Amino acid sequence: MDQSEISELVNHAVAEVFAAHLPTFRDEVCKHVMDALKPAIEAKAKDTGGSPTDVLNAVVSSIYDAESQTDILKALLDSAVQFTARAALFVVKGNALNAWRSCGFADESTFKNLTLDASKGLAGRALRDREPVSAAATEFNSDFIRTHGNPSDGNANVLPLVVREKVAALIYADAGTKKDGKSDASALRLLVRAASSWLEIMALRKAGGGAGAAESAVAEISAPAPPATPPPAIPAAAAEELAGLSKEDQDLHKKAKRFARLLVDEIKLYNPAKVAEGKQKKDLYQRLKEDIDKSRATYEKRYGATSAGKAGYFTAEVVRILAESDASVLGAGFQQ
Repeated sequence: MDQSEISELVNHAVAEVFAAHLPTFRDEVCKHVMDALKPAIEAKAKDTGGSPTDVLNAVVSSIYDAESQTDILKALLDSAVQFTARAALFVVKGNALNAWRSCGFADESTFKNLTLDASKGLAGRALRDREPVSAAATEFNSDFIRTHGNPSDGNANVLPLVVREKVAALIYADAGTKKDGKSDASALRLLVRAASSWLEIMALRKAGGGAGAAESAVAEISAPAPPATPPPAIPAAAAEELAGLSKEDQDLHKKAKRFARLLVDEIKLYNPAKVAEGKQKKDLYQRLKEDIDKSRATYEKRYGATSAGKAGYFTAEVVRILAESDASVLGAGFQQ
């Protein structure tokens, strides 16, 4: 047996183990992050008057519910501004930092096409050590600070997004220019760590656990873009219906459809044998009843009471993904 055959066998074995343990691993990582974030969340809740559990679930779940690297980065940035007045995400490409998106800055238009030197100052230290750094904001980039203003406490946090020991992106965060501005470095570190772990897990799952999976995730992040294979188009009738909705409702419908697709994709991923047998015997729903019903309940909890609740996205994805658009193979009992 030559080296390539051995490598193929190892990759196959790793993929099987990874697929079997991914749900548990995800739950363990999520629990660890949520427990660690609890003190910061409780402090945040006191300031906002919100429930600690609600805020905790929102920021962590938004990261772990993301279904692509672009969505993970967006969720990370949106979550970060719950704990810091200003935040910006820079993608690392060689010795350059390419601005990707920002929140909390007075003039965010200046981030378009912004490129900074990645080899100097706080960015250089974060890239070299692959660890978060905190210091005077002017050490990040003096021109950047002149443009956006020195934070009220004079300090900034730069946090590397590390995937497979490589820094794919950096988060810049500070307390903003207002006197009461805050920036919670501990909460930011945990959010970045959560995003890094989920990026790596998703990459490994997508590539079946192969050795180059995580490295490919780093390459993808270097140029954030929509998935190479776009999701199925919304049917013409549904598209016409969406056209009459507000921009907010249209976005809600698209998110609901993506979430339904993610839930059903996971059912298929973890039950390949049951899916194959169910289609052959035309009793697919009975074989996967527990998983389908649990995922439907999760979907309904999030979108059932919204304007997207009656659109039937979850049912449509079950038919399309699990039954390969042949509803008859689901058998009796399936809720249409």
